[in-house]
Amino acid sequence: MIRSTHGDFEWYHRKFNHEDTSKCLCGRPKTPEHLVFCKRATTHFKKWPLRPIVPPRTRQEGLAYLAQLIDQPQEFETFVKTPSQACWPTADEWSQFNQTISGKLIKTAPVMLPCYVGPSYDAEQCAQLNDTLFYDPKFEAQHPVGYDYPLNETCPPPTVTDAPASECQLGNSPVYAINATMEADIQNGIRFAKEKNLRVVIKSSGHDFVQRSKGFYGLSIWLYHFRGGFTFNEPVSISGGRHAQTWNGTSLTINGAYAWSDIYPNAWEKGVIVVGGNQNGPCSTGGWTQGGGHSPVTRNFGMGGDQVLSAKVILASGELVEASPDINPDLFFAIRGGGPGTYGVVTQLTVKTYPNRNVNLFYIVLGAQGTETVSKFLDAMTGVYSSFPSLSQKGFAGYGYWVANSANGLHEHKFTNVWYQAFTITGKTAEQSQKLFQSFEDKVLSYNSTQLGIQVNITKSSYVDYGKYFANKTGTNAGVGGISALSSRFLDTNALSGDKKRLRAAMDVMGGEPGKPVYHTLVHHGLETTHGLQINDSAVQPGWYRSVVLDIFERDVVDFSYINNIEPFTYIRSKVEPVYRILSPSVGTYMNEADWGNVQWKEDFYGVHFDRLSMVKQKYDPDGVFYCITCVGSENWVVKEDGTLCKSI
Repeated sequence: MIRSTHGDFEWYHRKFNHEDTSKCLCGRPKTPEHLVFCKRATTHFKKWPLRPIVPPRTRQEGLAYLAQLIDQPQEFETFVKTPSQACWPTADEWSQFNQTISGKLIKTAPVMLPCYVGPSYDAEQCAQLNDTLFYDPKFEAQHPVGYDYPLNETCPPPTVTDAPASECQLGNSPVYAINATMEADIQNGIRFAKEKNLRVVIKSSGHDFVQRSKGFYGLSIWLYHFRGGFTFNEPVSISGGRHAQTWNGTSLTINGAYAWSDIYPNAWEKGVIVVGGNQNGPCSTGGWTQGGGHSPVTRNFGMGGDQVLSAKVILASGELVEASPDINPDLFFAIRGGGPGTYGVVTQLTVKTYPNRNVNLFYIVLGAQGTETVSKFLDAMTGVYSSFPSLSQKGFAGYGYWVANSANGLHEHKFTNVWYQAFTITGKTAEQSQKLFQSFEDKVLSYNSTQLGIQVNITKSSYVDYGKYFANKTGTNAGVGGISALSSRFLDTNALSGDKKRLRAAMDVMGGEPGKPVYHTLVHHGLETTHGLQINDSAVQPGWYRSVVLDIFERDVVDFSYINNIEPFTYIRSKVEPVYRILSPSVGTYMNEADWGNVQWKEDFYGVHFDRLSMVKQKYDPDGVFYCITCVGSENWVVKEDGTLCKSI
């Protein structure tokens, strides 16, 4: 009979002269038998079928038995280090490492710590945090553990003035951060983390709905001050590789973690268009581009990930490599839309730029007051949604927002049901644009009725170039400092205009309920109706090119924690999202603005690219040095209730 005791385990330990069991938690196994040893070392003793009926007499027999254990369908785990373990780096080791990066190591503290009674209390700074700073994306980007949407924040703005410091914890924020200002800082940080088996976190701006730049007990590669300049390049012929045309236009090389707000004014001065974010705050070389990146000019030029011509990347080994269609083409594929924070640290991108264009804008506000107008309002929204494909075919795109059943009136008329939408078109005269827009304008104005209780207002503007348009547009500075129960879905032409009765029935759920309004952000990109924009072999979610609209829908929550907001999260996940899946099946969604708890994230965030991306991950980061939630490779890891990161092997 097979015995399962600690003594049996020690018998194997002595038989094969392995390291002490604690080393399994403090480092990665070095040999096949040590791998099995560590598997057994980190599971419950009572589950160890360690000693065979006939003990092996030789090393060869022992390894044969260990090989059998590997094939047994059991779950084993190795752990990334945590501060509570004896093998966590000592103060001297942290100090020595700090010297290798010229004193740039930061022991992190929560953003709101000055508001809690204790050694760090500062009334003046607390007042600034509460009034503005905590809700300022630029401030959050400039703080090593500042995050725009801090889910499960364990040091929130206190509701009382005498909250003790003991109530302010780091939680899922990293315990150390490297204020990286050069590539060597990043390389040394990665090598130290790999040697000590530490969790690595990458943070650029912290503009992250999915919480990928956070991590319990982690060492953060903080890139905000990594800024080596950016250069606008004259036209040059750049190979597009096997799957894309050669690029003969102008380009921009960004060396470092610059926000779009840093890039845009310089691009406009140069008279070029850069395909960048609709908001100023996200990092131009970070998660925005690496996650795909939608833009006000996506309808014209494609996704942000498609613009990349070449890159420099620091790998999990610490090696700095180039990535282009001809050099490391598989890595080049992955970093252009295949997700941030998992293949390496991108330090430089060269992206396409385009000649300036004029912009014509049509801005619509459609609103109504009261619960008695909800049904007619949703009728109108059905008509709006069904018109998106034809508008895309004509060249229009833009961003919008709508809500029904709102308790608080919005707009100057205090609408409880309201839709705002900007429709832009480039490269046309005002007269040409008006002619193309006229039929939809007539349709929307037909909803303007006292009898229906709906009011419509349309304003029109023309801009001589894209820079002037963007500088005057609203919504370019994100509202931050809170969370919501959020999900999203791509909607294709068939979902929008195929069966209008089905769409109208879906609207009853999409519109929420009295007391439970669902807020929608509409990214009307229109890529399904364009042809030839996806000329690069990029990892951008294919659903972008099979859809017309990205619909981001969310419910308000009461604080920063999931546990206190189970109802709105459940409502979005179990009631609203299934309607979208039926309406627009197998199209997926945008990984950067999605539900962090999506259990179908592989298909929804990556589509058919997931298996190919997994091979890239295994090639460039076989040890799993880089981890982030819903990133490629995260399926091999589990985060325990206490935040410990464990790898199933």
